[in-house]
Amino acid sequence: MFEPKIEIIAHTPDIEKLCTTAIRQTYRPEHPKELLETTDQKTIEKLIENITRMGHFSTLEHGCFTISFNNVSVFFEEFLIEHRLASYSVKSRRYVNYGEAGFVIPDYFDKNPDLRKRYVETMNFLFDTYKFLIEKGVPIEDARFVLPYSFHTSIIATMNVRELIHFLHACIYGRGKRFEEIRKIGETLLEKVQKIAPNIYKDLKNLEPEFPDNEEEMKRIASFHTKQRKKPKVEILWHIDNPDKKVAISALIRSKKVDMEEIEEKLTEIKEKVIDVVLNSKRPRELEQINFTFRINNVSLSTLTHISRHRIQSLIVPSFTEFGKSHDYIVPKSVTATREIEKRYRLAFEKSSELHEFLLKNHVPEELLVYNYLSGNLVDIITTMNARELYHFFRLRCCMRAQWEVRDIANEMLIRVKKIAPLTFKKAGPSCYLYGKCTEGKFACGKFTEIVEKYKKFHEETKV
Repeated sequence: MFEPKIEIIAHTPDIEKLCTTAIRQTYRPEHPKELLETTDQKTIEKLIENITRMGHFSTLEHGCFTISFNNVSVFFEEFLIEHRLASYSVKSRRYVNYGEAGFVIPDYFDKNPDLRKRYVETMNFLFDTYKFLIEKGVPIEDARFVLPYSFHTSIIATMNVRELIHFLHACIYGRGKRFEEIRKIGETLLEKVQKIAPNIYKDLKNLEPEFPDNEEEMKRIASFHTKQRKKPKVEILWHIDNPDKKVAISALIRSKKVDMEEIEEKLTEIKEKVIDVVLNSKRPRELEQINFTFRINNVSLSTLTHISRHRIQSLIVPSFTEFGKSHDYIVPKSVTATREIEKRYRLAFEKSSELHEFLLKNHVPEELLVYNYLSGNLVDIITTMNARELYHFFRLRCCMRAQWEVRDIANEMLIRVKKIAPLTFKKAGPSCYLYGKCTEGKFACGKFTEIVEKYKKFHEETKV
């Protein structure tokens, strides 16, 4: 059964009173503290009803909820962290052993004992394989690729009132409603927040418009015969033209009140110096003016979570039900150490594929098939990041402490953007190269000089 444990572990005191005070602040002359003291229950009910009816939700962003999610699947986690205006802390799968974590069993199987038996047997085999790999010395971060998307995880999330409206609506009435686990989590959480903020959440269904599920329509109008081809790991689909020039122009307009004609006259001469000033700025807003859109191919579902956590981006992940289960999977070097280990690793994916076919033949609803996706299955994604976020991404993901797959992706992205904007990305790389010091403390890789020299050489070779 789906038995999620949801708890609100903290929230803004007097949350509706605070939000109502924010509403009053917009049109009243009194000091905010005075407004807070004079806000009564009748005013709360009236103003919150007015503001939610009009859809002017910005004044509700002053209140926050911190929520603990336990006994939820990693599939739910993927759904949750796509809501970017929130803060998340997820139990690590790189360092924490999930051998005894357990897994969700969809309620659907309660009425189908044969299907339930086959499902549970396969899940147990996958967990046994995970434990076997760790016992044989495979790093936890590589063993996790055989974990199914049904496995239990725990998350702490903090959202403001407005983002929580959006999240709950998505769970109960939006794209999450077809998934019983997500819908149940949404309904459970809604009951809890209604006790704390009854006026805000009393009419959730009508707080946001509903849109039809477009998966079937997209299938109808876009039927392609997929050609098998070797795809590069990273492709740049498009980007702003002349990005170095755009960064320099943005900086000059910001600091000098000169017209474009004069900027164009002097730009060639001073462009590199201007960009150097930007890169040494504590607040390089000019980098936010240029964007790059990447297609990243054959990303493991595990590594997808590393990428998803970067919230200042526009990320498109295929619907798991529409995309279907990939029969391709990642094979880390650590499992090819011996034939015994590799054989058991590959057997896990075979067993998972066999269960997938078995469930399909028995007409199990497609939304339940996602729990049999393995963390090592592959997916293609699209993301758009501005240059400032890319600097942040490279700083964390090019680091030797980063998981190896996402590190390879980050380095490939860096190679590609450096070709397009060599001046803008001349300082991009891990913290040791960017700052001249390691920020990992006792977890430092111990290769400071080697890594700095590696990126120094890369940038020297890709100079303008």
